[in-house]
Parts: sequence; structure tokens; C-alpha cells
Amino acid sequence: MRPVTLNPGNIQASFNELEAASHENDIVEIAQNFSTTGVLTPTLILNLSAPTAANIAAVLATWLEICQKGGINRTT
Repeated sequence: MRPVTLNPGNIQASFNELEAASHENDIVEIAQNFSTTGVLTPTLILNLSAPTAANIAAVLATWLEICQKGGINRTT
């Protein structure tokens, strides 16, 4: 998988970049290639009226964690 640069100001472009970065078919395999640093405050709520970089990063990190587990209710 190639390195990606995410633009926190354009969420759709960020997701498009993630999709284009891999030729894998399995979302779990794709997500396993990513890692995060810092403390994750899980959230699925994106503040669209006044998004901040921290809010976007938290939503993206939560989404990656969910993908790595294979679903929202899975543990591995």
C-alpha cells in the first residue's frame, strides 16, 4: 500500500485517497495497514457546522479502528 496524505478540510477527498491507496478487496486488510498515535476518544459524530481538525481526526481514527475489527460490534 502506498503512503497517503489526508486533507482534514475535505473529508470526501480523504476517503477517496484511502480507497485509491490500496488494491486490496478486504476492508479489514486495508485498515490493518494504518496506525494512529495519541489517545483515541472514539466518536462517530462529525461536527459539520464547525468541524475541527481534532474532531475529524477522532472520527477518522474511530472509523479505522472499526474497520480493523471488521465491524462496529466485533472485537478482533
